[in-house]
Amino acid sequence: MLRPPPFMRDRPDLPSDPLSDVLALLQVRSGAALHMTAGGPWALRFPAYPYLKFIAQLRGVLFVQVEGDAHPYRLEAGDCLLMRSGRPYIAATDLTLSAQDGAAHFAALRGGAATWGDPNAADGMEMIAGRFEFDASQRDLLEQVVPPELHIPADAQAAPALRALLDLYGREAGAPDAGARLVTDGLARIALVQALREPGGARHGWLAALADPKIGPALRLLHGAPERRWSVEELARETAMSRSALAQRFRQLVGMAPLQYLQAWRMRLARKALHEEDTPLAAIAWRLGYASESAFSAAFKRSSGSAPGAYRQQKRVVSALNPPQ
Repeated sequence: MLRPPPFMRDRPDLPSDPLSDVLALLQVRSGAALHMTAGGPWALRFPAYPYLKFIAQLRGVLFVQVEGDAHPYRLEAGDCLLMRSGRPYIAATDLTLSAQDGAAHFAALRGGAATWGDPNAADGMEMIAGRFEFDASQRDLLEQVVPPELHIPADAQAAPALRALLDLYGREAGAPDAGARLVTDGLARIALVQALREPGGARHGWLAALADPKIGPALRLLHGAPERRWSVEELARETAMSRSALAQRFRQLVGMAPLQYLQAWRMRLARKALHEEDTPLAAIAWRLGYASESAFSAAFKRSSGSAPGAYRQQKRVVSALNPPQ
């Protein structure tokens, strides 16, 4: 059985952690944050967006109506909402009002706080809103893992820690203090983990598969040893399922067959290695379980449309033209 060398596994004694694997590829980092207090009725419309949005409701009630959804989300004190669908939406205390342009409303905002009306009134509200940015080339992975919207109620297991993290995030975002960007990047990643690990947070999709008592172990096996030449029979035996039951349940939750998922995950790891490392192609092929460099190159070209060497060169050119800020 092919196994990666010791330097490929930071802690080989630790169990596989597919969620950490995925978030490492997404490269989640901080964006802007806003602490808002308001009183009286209002409604704001916001356009499509290319990042993850979050809302932590601290006080009062807020409605979020996402375009295309039949019913709005009602956020009460202590609730959190994570949004990745990118669809336009309305945030309001009264959805019967004609919504104003939210982007224009906040365009001239200075600093990370906004107040209007009388927030101390009986209908006053307070919330933290903001965004998490991620590697845009991994959007399809984000869509596979994160539900379009994820509502975390105040009584959920993850809610208290998530609110505390987002409150600190809101205080740090845009602060002039030394190291603030490093702190907010770390808080963004931790907050996202807290939201995504909430038990029962997703009823279908990758998160539901990870929480499933049978498919979750199968995912951990695949992530723990992607270089291994797994068979459906072997996965079924390891998870105490029949071959047909495993295949059906895996496809139902994840959206693809187990070995198709393994191949897709291998290709994600390959693209990351080609982009970030100077490792020879033969070493990458061996690391990912391919018998030869030619077998790896053929699989990569089928998946990505270009040979590994050409992909690496293209990424280097793009990086040279767009150096980190």
